[in-house]
Amino acid sequence: MSTQTIVITGTSSGFGRLAVARFAGAGWNVVATVRKESDLGAHGGIEGVKTLLLDVDDEQADLAFGEIAFAQFGRVDALINNAGYFQAGPLEATTMDQVHRQFQTNVFGLIALNKAFLPIFREQRSGVIVNVSSISADGGFPYTSNYQASKAAVASLTEGLHAEMAEFGVQVKALHPGNHMTRIFSKVDTAKDVPADYVDSMDVFNTLNTVRSDPAGTAEVMFRMVVDGDRQKVHYYSGPDGEAIPRVKQLLGQDWYFQELSARNRAQASPLWNALMPQPVAAN
Repeated sequence: MSTQTIVITGTSSGFGRLAVARFAGAGWNVVATVRKESDLGAHGGIEGVKTLLLDVDDEQADLAFGEIAFAQFGRVDALINNAGYFQAGPLEATTMDQVHRQFQTNVFGLIALNKAFLPIFREQRSGVIVNVSSISADGGFPYTSNYQASKAAVASLTEGLHAEMAEFGVQVKALHPGNHMTRIFSKVDTAKDVPADYVDSMDVFNTLNTVRSDPAGTAEVMFRMVVDGDRQKVHYYSGPDGEAIPRVKQLLGQDWYFQELSARNRAQASPLWNALMPQPVAAN
């Protein structure tokens, strides 16, 4: 059997960059995408990696990328849709342009890339697609509503595709990372002209999220999602909070969970919440 090939988007830093190294280290060929020419050397020296330019906001480029990626190594076995960014702030202060741009990158570009690779995987009756969602899609964080909505759309899209593609031997899965120390937080598209009424509670919420977990574990989860062969499982989680939140939500029930999370977001976490939720494991 020839060497398997994976396509990973958004690989200049963070989860994407770590995933490139993880798959290449396991002997896979990797087609890695970056948005800027200055990042084309991001994976220099790693054998079996070809780095290509792709702006996921360009839907026509996305739709053509399946064949381009296939041509690099003569096969494609998996796709990780990792590219995305974080728009934050109260929805009231978020412009409609910010809303549209968030969905263009996180949702519409991702959909176009799914469409680009689905015919390849359907025809070969095999393939794995990993769409990166977020733990925020499981709900309830303030000042992330636009981002959260985009990632919930990714999770829902993935559920539908999982059902659509199963008969063709294609696995479609969603990854929900928790709060990790990646560059996504260094390039946040923040709402401007925020009304003063929000400032105090925003400051409280932000102080609760200053310690973030090491992203290396998420790259390992990405690898497992592609290779585990589990055709039933749709949702995977990474990071201490990412793994804990769906369990806590199931344990408490939705209403009680949101009551507890709301108190936590105001820095009034109950002893129950503190007992159930693990602390982040800080990056080195």
